[in-house]
Amino acid sequence: MGGKLILFWDFDAEWGAERSRSGSGPKTWGPLEFSCTERLLRLLEQFGVKACFAVVGAVALPGVRPYHDPGLIREIAAQGHEIASHAMHHEWLPGVGKGNLPQIIRQSKEVLETCISQPVTTFAPTYNQPFDFWERGSISLSERRGVPRDRVDLGFLCQALHEEGFTFCRVAYRPLNERLMQYLGCRKPFFPKIEMIRGVTTLRTNAFGFRTDTLNLIDRAIEKNGFVVCFAHPHALNGNGAQGERQLIPFLERVQELAKLGKLEIVLPRTVVLKTLHEG
Repeated sequence: MGGKLILFWDFDAEWGAERSRSGSGPKTWGPLEFSCTERLLRLLEQFGVKACFAVVGAVALPGVRPYHDPGLIREIAAQGHEIASHAMHHEWLPGVGKGNLPQIIRQSKEVLETCISQPVTTFAPTYNQPFDFWERGSISLSERRGVPRDRVDLGFLCQALHEEGFTFCRVAYRPLNERLMQYLGCRKPFFPKIEMIRGVTTLRTNAFGFRTDTLNLIDRAIEKNGFVVCFAHPHALNGNGAQGERQLIPFLERVQELAKLGKLEIVLPRTVVLKTLHEG
């Protein structure tokens, strides 16, 4: 069977740059999302890799960069990549309020679908949050402190997504036992299993960027018939970090090689849902 790779690109644009929660305030990389995505599309085509672009809905509205470019979103879809929702204006979902959440995800879905004339059924939460999901033993003290009332947790998010017609959600909750193992220095790589949460198919992220640790995880996934769910940001192509082009190109070369050998399948969230429904 081999391993499976889902590659997400979180297209935040200026909306995400202005709402950065990294601790040092708004960032200046918003305009780079567009030029880097254009270069990224050429690289993905060169290596025959399809990806899921999680796009802030407002980017698909008429207007100019660095806030809007519906033409680029249409080009991404035209090249066979999946378009997912990344909220409407890169909101921090735990704090939007339960009453406001449905409108945010509904509006993002409608705007993106109008732009690309295709269904949008995958959701990738901004900041990979909410983390809080008591049913799986995941407790986020920071989310609970930051939003003591009317907080959106992962279960509520998935319920709202299901009601608005989404079928897949990327998730990043971490059970307490995994956090404890990491604290003790004993954390091992994990391979996420497909989980149904409130009627939505989900997979947990287990990779970020394209350094050796991600390639090693792919090798392990091939042995275990597991998933690698990796995400990165287009603007970071210009940098020297884990998401940079110097790391990406060897990664794509290796992924292409493994795919040609039949050891690795590059899949999109929508195909995971279809297969899950077929097997169910």
